[in-house]
Amino acid sequence: MIKIVVATLLWTFVVALSVGVPVFAASHSKMHIEWSDEEFAAELKSSEVFQDAVDFINDTFRFERPLVLQLGADDGPLYDPQKDVIQMPYEFYQQVITLFAQLEPDDEVIQKEYAVDTLLHTLFHEYGHAVIDQFDIPVLGREEDAVDGLASVLLIEYYDNGAEMAINAAELFALESDDRGSLQEEDFWDEHSLDEQRYYSTLCHVVGSDPEQYGELAESAGISEERAESCIFEYQQLVDDWDKLLAPARK
Repeated sequence: MIKIVVATLLWTFVVALSVGVPVFAASHSKMHIEWSDEEFAAELKSSEVFQDAVDFINDTFRFERPLVLQLGADDGPLYDPQKDVIQMPYEFYQQVITLFAQLEPDDEVIQKEYAVDTLLHTLFHEYGHAVIDQFDIPVLGREEDAVDGLASVLLIEYYDNGAEMAINAAELFALESDDRGSLQEEDFWDEHSLDEQRYYSTLCHVVGSDPEQYGELAESAGISEERAESCIFEYQQLVDDWDKLLAPARK
């Protein structure tokens, strides 16, 4: 499921040693899962998708403090910096399935597949908040936009079907915008970008990661040829920037 070799985002311990770059000592702090809702556990625990994601994070990154992924929390999805906890409520999973039922009303399997992809994007988004907090990583602009980008990068670069998973996450933003109704003042001063903007930004990252494969996606989404070309440079810059910013958290 997870790529063994990452061509674009190549971080190697051996190269760091060979050029004399300081390498951080291994940390015993890790991320682990707490299943706080029996329904959530019964629905998703057997798939191991969350455990695989947590294993990937633990294998790739270190932590200053232990981090908990609380599945079935009362609130969220969010990262609580006071407790070092990522909260993911079961209700959010149900809401996502309900929205995806609009796309695939007769296929519950597809609905759940899309929902799980979206939850993984959300997990990596909240992990972004956690790593920024624990390692005091500087962020220019909105942190929410920054960690949206990180979530897309981690999926696209590390998962064999990560681009498709990012597309499914983008579809949720589109569905949420359709479900929202007319825009209110609070939509403009919210810490998140508008759902429509998050939709197109995520698609831009996918297109930029592989313009040959996803060129038709840009066209079908109404993204201009000029913008699609700039997505290539934007995505590469996103990868390069996170490569540098995550250096303190890298194993």
